[in-house]
Formats: sequence, structure tokens, C-alpha cells
Amino acid sequence: MDQQAAADGAAETVGDSAVAPAQDPGEASPDGPGVPVDVVAPADDAVDGPGVPVDVVAERPWYEQPGLPWAHKPTKQDIGCWTGIMAVGVYSVLVIIFRPRLITWSPALAACLTGGRASVVTVGAYARVYGDPWWFVGLVWLVAAVSLVKFSWLYWWAGHLWGNAIIELWAGQTERSKRRAARAVRLTERYFWPAVFLTFLPLPFPMPIVFAAIGAAGIGLRRFLVPVLLSSLFLQATYLALGWWIGQPVVDVVDLIAKYLLWITLALLAGTLALYWWREHKLAAARA
Repeated sequence: MDQQAAADGAAETVGDSAVAPAQDPGEASPDGPGVPVDVVAPADDAVDGPGVPVDVVAERPWYEQPGLPWAHKPTKQDIGCWTGIMAVGVYSVLVIIFRPRLITWSPALAACLTGGRASVVTVGAYARVYGDPWWFVGLVWLVAAVSLVKFSWLYWWAGHLWGNAIIELWAGQTERSKRRAARAVRLTERYFWPAVFLTFLPLPFPMPIVFAAIGAAGIGLRRFLVPVLLSSLFLQATYLALGWWIGQPVVDVVDLIAKYLLWITLALLAGTLALYWWREHKLAAARA
């Protein structure tokens, strides 16, 4: 009887082992006995390979995004220079829109604020037609010459800080704009003063790229400002003389602008917005 009971107990033990439930996943790993599951990292937690958690691979920081001239955490100088460049962009758009109103209201004020060629030519024409005193014209000439180059140091500073990175950014995405920028940089590197002078002429010779190339070349600010100021003084005097020589026709054009000032302002605003949209669309297509 004892032997029969032992045999029956052994059979029951074997049967229980055959139908025993699977082990708790939290107790042992399916890869082998005695290995807890939490020791083996799940596949979803790896990016570059097993054992590399997702949170180890940090997202790209904001200062390394495309469209910025630096690839490091920006310093106060970086932020200050970039903020200044953005402010100049806004100022330039406002000048384009409101320049006709300024010229028709006060050509001298427009010349002093913007340093624009049309304003300076108008001052010369007004001096001949209305007999403005020469001391007044001379004062406007000096202020307009300085106003024309008031942001030149900012472009030099950008090249001094970021070198070729800002030049490539300003060069644009098209092959034509890149070739034009490369020619400007080569000419600047070989002929410093003539390159500065050419930026003041109504030519497709990009002033920001030339001035940034000068800063990137390590030329000091004082040495840079000498040809800039001399070129501005010479050309503003030339535009004054041109307005004096033309005389009454310039005044007639200004009077015509004043007559249709509202429509001209609206047309300039629409053209500025359209140009901005076209450039953004073109840049987006080039990046794609």
C-alpha cells in the first residue's frame, strides 16, 4: 500500500509540472533562466544600437538650425550682431515704403535719414530751383554721406564674427547668386578699396557680402571705415551735383510723385510683400 501511494504521488507531481502556468514575466527573462527581464533593454528603447536609450540622443538645439550663421551656442556678441541685422532688414523695408512720402515732404530730411541717391539728387535740384543756401546743402551732404554708411560696420562685424558662414548665408541658394557672391569676394580679397567703392554704385555688387568679406579677412574696423566714408562723401557730392545740373525736371518728378503718393505707397507695399513671398518660396524650393 505504501509503495502504491508513493507511485501515485510521483505521477501527480509529474502531471502538475506538465500543466504548470508560464512564469511571471517580471520574475525571469524569456532569454534564459535566472535572468530578470529588466536587465535586458527592450528594442524600442534603442536608437543607434542595443543598450542606447532614446533619451541619450538629444534633439538638435535651436542655435544649430539652418539659416543661422553659427554652429555653437551663441554669445552675447552673436545675438547682438544678429539682432542688429534683423533690425536693419525691417528698417530697409520701411524706408522703401515711406521714402516717396519723405522726399515729397522734405528732401533734406529724407537724405539725412536714409542717405538715398534719389533724396540727395532732389536736394541738389531744390538748391538750384529754390535757392537753398550752400551751407545748408553742405550740411545735408555731410549728414547724408554718414547716413548712407551707418550700417556698414554691422556687416563688417558679421564677417568678423562668422567668416565664410555668413557670406554663404547671404549668397543665396541659386547658382547665379553664388557665382556673383564668389566674384565679389575674390575682387575684395585682391582689391580692397575698389571693391568698397563699387558697392556704392547702382550695380549688382552686393555690399553686405563685400563688407563681410573684409571683416572675415581680418581687416580692422578703422582701416575698413576710411574707404567707406571717402567713397560715400564722393558719391553723395556727385549726386548733389547731378541734381543741381538737372534742376527743374527733378522738381517736376517730385511734384508728380506727391500727386499720386497714396497709390505709389500702396504699390510699393504690395511689391515688397510679393518680393518677400517670392524669395521665401524660392529658398524653400532650393532647400527641398
